Amino acid sequence: MDFLQNQMLMYSSKKYENIYIHLNNEYDLQYHRLFLMCASLGARNSRYAIIGGKGREFRSNYFDNDERNLAYSIILNDESKGKDLDRFNDKTFFAEARKLLEGYAEGGMDMLVKDVFKEKWDGIKLDESYQNYPIDILSYIVAELKEVPF
Repeated sequence: MDFLQNQMLMYSSKKYENIYIHLNNEYDLQYHRLFLMCASLGARNSRYAIIGGKGREFRSNYFDNDERNLAYSIILNDESKGKDLDRFNDKTFFAEARKLLEGYAEGGMDMLVKDVFKEKWDGIKLDESYQNYPIDILSYIVAELKEVPF
């Protein structure tokens, strides 16, 4: 059942690849952690988007136990794909689960670009002179958590 412990390839989108690279290089935010943060944000807000081309790749075995548990929680809480626990033992489901996480990560990154990065994102890369991206992201996430979900 712990299929994420294997070396499944996961992808961020090509569209936002430069954001992943910039936040990794400047703030040591690892790709898989940014991916999971975006997937969590996307899932919490029901924002799923199909990735437009494969960008940065990483392996699912980079996730530690807590990160894998978070990824499984995202999958399990999805109304269309995650409610059937028996599917977690079906190898054909693994690719669906990966695409689900990638779609939520894309939706979460869409939210960050629209609501946090705004004019600091030119559609290709972030403004490299701006230094408060981690503060802006964390402030946004905390504000999202405080919002009543209904």
